[in-house]
Amino acid sequence: MTTSPRIVGLLFLLGAACATAAGAGSGGKSRYKQADFRIPDARSLAAQIDEDALRGKLDDASTHLSRGQQAQESGNSDQARAEFATAADIYRSALDMFRSTEWRMPLALRAAQLYLHAGKTEDAAGMATRIATDPEANDVSKALGAHLAAGAWQQVAVGQVKAGQLEPVRLPNAEQRAGKPLAPTTPPGAWKRFVEAADVYVQHADADPDLKKPANERLVGTSPAQVALIAAEVHYAFDNMEEARRRFEAILARWPSEAGVAEDAVPLLLQTYLVQKDEAGYRSALAAVRKSYEEAAAKGSEQGKAVAAKVLGLLSRYEAQTGFEQGSALLAQDKPVEAAERFEAIAAKYPESPDAAAALYNASVAWNKAGKPDEAAGAASKILEKYPDSSVAPSAMLSLAAVASRKDDHRTALARYTEFLAKYPTAPNRCLAMQNLGYENDKLGNKAEAAARYLALGTDPTCAKEDANTTARALYRAGTLFQGAKQKARALEAFTAASKLQGVTDEVARSQVEDAKRIVKRAR
Repeated sequence: MTTSPRIVGLLFLLGAACATAAGAGSGGKSRYKQADFRIPDARSLAAQIDEDALRGKLDDASTHLSRGQQAQESGNSDQARAEFATAADIYRSALDMFRSTEWRMPLALRAAQLYLHAGKTEDAAGMATRIATDPEANDVSKALGAHLAAGAWQQVAVGQVKAGQLEPVRLPNAEQRAGKPLAPTTPPGAWKRFVEAADVYVQHADADPDLKKPANERLVGTSPAQVALIAAEVHYAFDNMEEARRRFEAILARWPSEAGVAEDAVPLLLQTYLVQKDEAGYRSALAAVRKSYEEAAAKGSEQGKAVAAKVLGLLSRYEAQTGFEQGSALLAQDKPVEAAERFEAIAAKYPESPDAAAALYNASVAWNKAGKPDEAAGAASKILEKYPDSSVAPSAMLSLAAVASRKDDHRTALARYTEFLAKYPTAPNRCLAMQNLGYENDKLGNKAEAAARYLALGTDPTCAKEDANTTARALYRAGTLFQGAKQKARALEAFTAASKLQGVTDEVARSQVEDAKRIVKRAR
């Protein structure tokens, strides 16, 4: 889970930046125009402003604004950005000079948008923050300003991360942390400014008029839930687990059915417990979230049901993982029966989980360790029946063959090994299967076939490198069997291959290699 949070999407239409903010409103009885007030054209605006100096500055800004529009329409992006930046600088200068003007919030919004067009994200964030913190701002202005500020501050942070000036946001889970102790830290620099703006926005998001527009027409593309999620992720990244947990819980309570939010918030909420090694808290939180989303799946809206299905699927995976850990711990404590039962319970409870097949395989291993081959075979058989394409299916087939062989059912074992090699010709345990195929034929009295299988194993370059001792014994047995079958040429081939083996260390295998060398020498 080592990922960075999603980027706040900022959308700036030139018309929106240069002509109007969203909607119209005067902020009630206050004389101050709010951020959503529609700014009139330059001539109409000038007629409503008493200060000559302010009118002059706005006229200058309008001139650069028009030049920027013309440059952009002509495809001259560099000139357009320069003109927009100049216009924004003039607006900021005017606002610094005339701090009490009733137009300060809509003008600040225009300046922020122009800075963004100019690529001056930090300046844009500063202007948007002015709106959100203006003492005369109503909820609408606070929402518009804070939303824009949050998006801009995050882009500032991302740019500084790329430049190596700021720590990135990473979201490692408990396993990836590998026991590294937490080091809670206040989010630095632009991350802190982003979180502050995000918190103001979430507090006033219900008043955001932008949310009534189609998504492709909004000033900022992310929803309140997404902004809140990123802020929670920032705290998680800087090890503030209690704060991150509080935020994830608030997100799930306020926006439980927003697609793409709950699916990200739930895993991180649970991880806040695991990284603190709070197993009891983890289990309690997991149970509480499951109950909530089971209710949503039963009686929620269609979207709510769809989100609930995804979340419940995630929870099943986490519950299965917990069961795996418990089963593994039991196996490590030399309690194979209890471990096997735990693994089988996982597979039975979560049959659709991608981990169900692995649980059955672990159960088979545990049953074998407990000396219960029939139960082991039963678990392995379920894998081949229910999950034939799983990654553990080849191992399950080998396990079944081994169980049959130990029970002296060599025909079944032979059939299993034959099927394994036919179905998985490049599997990691191919050499073991080749060896055992020779052994099963040997036990059944199929001497010539056994010799051929041993010879195939011994002359396979990969298998010879894996285990020189096993290869030596297989080749020597092949030569002996071919001799008994009066196939002198093939016997000599097997003994010759054995005599050339390198790296044989086992005492018996070494003696067989020396005997093979004598046989080859006499044959010459």
